[in-house]
Amino acid sequence: MPYHTLTWLAWLAAGAYLALVNQQPLQSLLFILATGLVFTVVSRSNGTQSGTESASLPAGQSLKVEGWSTFLRFGLSVWFVALIFNLLFSHTGNIVLFVLPCKWPFIGGPVTLEALLYGLATGASLFAVLLVFATFNLGMDVHRLLRWLPAGLYQAGLIVSIALTLVPQLITSLKDIREAQRLRGHKFRGIKDMIPLFVPLLTTALERSLTLAESMEARGFGGIDQFTMAASGVVPISTTTELSTTSLPRNATLAGLLALLAGLVWQATNRARWLGWSLVGLGVLFVCIALYLQGRRLKRTHYRREVWQQRDTLVTLASLASISIAAYTQARDPAALFYYPYPPFSPWPRFTPQLGLAILLLAAPAMLWPSREISIKQAKDDNG
Repeated sequence: MPYHTLTWLAWLAAGAYLALVNQQPLQSLLFILATGLVFTVVSRSNGTQSGTESASLPAGQSLKVEGWSTFLRFGLSVWFVALIFNLLFSHTGNIVLFVLPCKWPFIGGPVTLEALLYGLATGASLFAVLLVFATFNLGMDVHRLLRWLPAGLYQAGLIVSIALTLVPQLITSLKDIREAQRLRGHKFRGIKDMIPLFVPLLTTALERSLTLAESMEARGFGGIDQFTMAASGVVPISTTTELSTTSLPRNATLAGLLALLAGLVWQATNRARWLGWSLVGLGVLFVCIALYLQGRRLKRTHYRREVWQQRDTLVTLASLASISIAAYTQARDPAALFYYPYPPFSPWPRFTPQLGLAILLLAAPAMLWPSREISIKQAKDDNG
């Protein structure tokens, strides 16, 4: 992959933060253009969109691109449905576009510009969130991501990585089943014709999950051998000592969660917020100690380490600058990110220049993307 794992994580943090807090439609549109540029560049680097799939690139990348592209097309359909529902069922506003007959149940009445703008803004915010996570999953290798997780969270990270690969796998299976049925002359004419499609899809998903479970069990997933525990110098083979060692992380986790809960409740019910934040900080500290103790029980090795390059530095700095500008603007002028077109608020959206700059910085991975020759050479190095 052209970028380091930490670089992609920094870009994801900046993109997800802006996508979640911003509701202004003009800024959402600019965000979709900037992130969509990164998505397009990553897709073309896999040779799929140009139709020149390269055998030198990692296997399964083309299927991954196709799966996430279909996922984004589904996001566009959700955006359209949200727009239509808001336009027909919300009759509030001063600027009337046209009037539907009042005798029509639920949708009868004035159709306003405010409802149209709010539907567009809501759908754009939702699509922006889907786009940034689709781009991250397309550009990031989940196996590399697992290496950077704390050892105590390795099992949870593996479960998340399996969940992230579920959507592309299901879309690929759906395409294969539809192609096979089309070759047999099967045509979809109604909801009843969908049953021959979903039954083999469900069967394929169950077979894949059973195969994955058998593979994980054969490789001893979740087991910790006594040799590794004794060799690490942390857990002796003695059963009594083992029980005391495993109970310590559990107690630290419980204490941390209780401190977090007490801190959040104190924050919500009392004015002395410094005490609430202190409890939250203490809870985070206990959770980190628990993760450290759990991680010491596992021995991890790295066959090949990632190389940090100059373009990683530039993209990371751009991501940090983007999230800093957005956080500063949110603290000083929250209205720059808030949008509600219905009266008494103005229906016309705002555009804040510094937020536009923060959004444009998210296009840095596309601007600094290496040439195709360098990408293929790096893919060969990664595959050994």
